[in-house]
Amino acid sequence: MNSLYRIVLVLAALFYFFNVDAASTIANSKLVKLNTPTYTHPLPGNQIDRNLRDENNEERGISSTLGLDKIKALVKSLTKKIKSLFVKPKPGQQNFPDETFPHTFSAAQSLGGRVSTLQARQIQRWQDKGMTPGEVYKQLQLDRFNEPHFDKIENTVFGYLGFNTWVKYVDDFNEKNPTKKESMIPSLLTLYSDIDLSRVLEMAKKASTTEALARKLRMEQIQRWMTDGKSPGYVFKMFMVDSKVDELLTNPQFIAWTKYVDEFNAKNPANKASMIPPIVTHYGDDAVFGMLEAAKKVQSTEKLASKLQAEQIQKLLSSNHSPTYVFKALNLDKTGDEVFSTPLFTTWFNYLKTFNDKNPDKKESLLTSIHRYYQDHGVARIVEKAMTNPSTVKLANQLQDERYSRWLLNESSPQSAFYVFILTKPGADDVIRFRERPDRSKYLLPLEKVSDDLLSSPDFKRWAQYLDDFNAKYPDKQTSMSAVFRAYYTDDALENMLAAARKDPSTRDIASTLEKALFNV
Repeated sequence: MNSLYRIVLVLAALFYFFNVDAASTIANSKLVKLNTPTYTHPLPGNQIDRNLRDENNEERGISSTLGLDKIKALVKSLTKKIKSLFVKPKPGQQNFPDETFPHTFSAAQSLGGRVSTLQARQIQRWQDKGMTPGEVYKQLQLDRFNEPHFDKIENTVFGYLGFNTWVKYVDDFNEKNPTKKESMIPSLLTLYSDIDLSRVLEMAKKASTTEALARKLRMEQIQRWMTDGKSPGYVFKMFMVDSKVDELLTNPQFIAWTKYVDEFNAKNPANKASMIPPIVTHYGDDAVFGMLEAAKKVQSTEKLASKLQAEQIQKLLSSNHSPTYVFKALNLDKTGDEVFSTPLFTTWFNYLKTFNDKNPDKKESLLTSIHRYYQDHGVARIVEKAMTNPSTVKLANQLQDERYSRWLLNESSPQSAFYVFILTKPGADDVIRFRERPDRSKYLLPLEKVSDDLLSSPDFKRWAQYLDDFNAKYPDKQTSMSAVFRAYYTDDALENMLAAARKDPSTRDIASTLEKALFNV
């Protein structure tokens, strides 16, 4: 008996979903759980009474008092009604109204009905009425789809059953009306913005069941952009929604975009667009330059990367950006101690001079950019390295002179200058050590060793000159050489250094003067 009950239940469900007049008779029953869009409207009508299960495990929706003859009659009646749905209607006969098709079709899919037959018949009816794809789009209530989620394709319009019916109708319409072909894109743009539709299409391209359609729609979208004269910059945003800069040149979306740029430029020879501006706007100059530098080392991307980098450099040099900005954009902030020896530094240095000539009120020094990204310690290493290369010695001296002038202008104390010129110099003899006081302030531990040749070194001579200039410029802040030495070294370390200096004719006099100041001898 239970099997018969199940048959009746299935047939009753089919009858409900395929017959408009009876659709509401079990609207609230729990026989079938539909996977329909959230905007589906309940059909009007009366609910059937449902009996609770009794102890004999009777099925819901069927009274235990229903006789076998009545069940057979009901089965026969329902079977006849359902069968009639798949028989071509007679002239003037209508199986169900157009507006109920989304619900009926969804129900048929859920119950494993003859969906293709139902779909074909409905499409034919719309064609007989001469309905446009846009009208059918609304008939299927696609314009009311309200689930703009991007977590998975099933939650986009691609996952709505009525969408496939509409796609089929558009294909048939265009095949029968080759001179009046219609694109699906305008209708889809009533649901999504350009950028959201691009995101949906990218998702759909990754699923085997929707890949072909997604690619077709993407081509229609691109053609619409071209027809509307959308700039390559606008289209770049649509293509590269979630793409990473490091993967840019090998991304199929980027390659497709470059073709769009080529076609756009061919159609607009007087208004050609460069590829670099939208890329840089999206990722930033320094990120793009670094990516292109890496891509130049890969055979498959070397040619394109070199072309784009040349465009980027040209754009930067004609941009009137500050030299500090261009320094970073060219990734010179990541080059390291040998920055003066790189070809791009020469390019930047020439830009610096051109910028200063054009903008006398915004001049920047050589030190401005280098100190911004390398700080004092890094600048010291750059100078040290540059001094070993005859081709960069001039730049090293210029950088040192600018450091000198900057300290003096900023009233940096001779003690601070000594720390930068001598103690943090690359290859310094001892390790700087700090201790922390109870109040958490830090102080420097006196060093126990001084380089024997300190007094004869160029760095010391430069610092000694700074000491004289500082005392002359700021007489109320005068500092003695001995006070600075005592601030950094132990007495034993100073005595050893002076002993070595007295043996060198070039440092004998200054050693004697310093010894008197330090030890009153």
